[in-house]
Amino acid sequence: MAGQILFLITRYGRTRVYHPANGCYVSSDGLAGDIDDLREWQREGVAFMVIDTETGADVTRVLLA
Repeated sequence: MAGQILFLITRYGRTRVYHPANGCYVSSDGLAGDIDDLREWQREGVAFMVIDTETGADVTRVLLA
């Protein structure tokens, strides 16, 4: 399944991220923990993409940098 997106994560307003594993929106206060979760997914090889809802752009690399 190489290259297949298993999770589509959406970012709202530059501060809110919908995390499907938790099934909730996370405020900027809790965002660091979720970015750490996404970095862990990246290390484990989980396929995911983070999309900015305002622009439709793929912001995965920007968010994880």
